[in-house]
Amino acid sequence: MLRSTRLKLASAVVLAVASIARANAYIDPGTGSMLLQMFGAAVAGGIFYFHELRRTIMSLFSRRPVTSADAGGERPTDDRIR
Repeated sequence: MLRSTRLKLASAVVLAVASIARANAYIDPGTGSMLLQMFGAAVAGGIFYFHELRRTIMSLFSRRPVTSADAGGERPTDDRIR
């Protein structure tokens, strides 16, 4: 049973590779801009994710924990400073 399945799969792969023809295709401007936007969003998200990940890992090895002020939130106010 497994052998016949592998034979069928191998035959299908060989047939698919052997029947490759030239594709006359293009990417229209709407699709190109969508792909460019997805790439830009992935890069921006990756930068943010790895920055936060690095900050979290560094806080594990430092004495000072990461606070919301360090993470880009509002700075804590001190009533003594005016």
